[in-house]
Amino acid sequence: MKAHITGSGHTERRAKGRNNKPKIYFAIEVLILALTVFLISFAKIKILTVVSALVAVFVVIISCWPRYKKIEARQTEKHTYNYTEKQ
Repeated sequence: MKAHITGSGHTERRAKGRNNKPKIYFAIEVLILALTVFLISFAKIKILTVVSALVAVFVVIISCWPRYKKIEARQTEKHTYNYTEKQ
């Protein structure tokens, strides 16, 4: 029994489901961190502002960016298996 796939016959199964949500979530996370650093800068304590900026960069590098890359890699066509092409 063949599966019914809408759209053109040679498209990847997940190609239609790919969306911009990971980019939006990543942008929101970076925006919130930047806004936090900006609000901390109003305290007029330079060391606190510098430390908060360094922590924000650290959080983006350690947490946000790898999560974004993992989600993007999940949506690429190298991980897609289309049953109709194998039959």
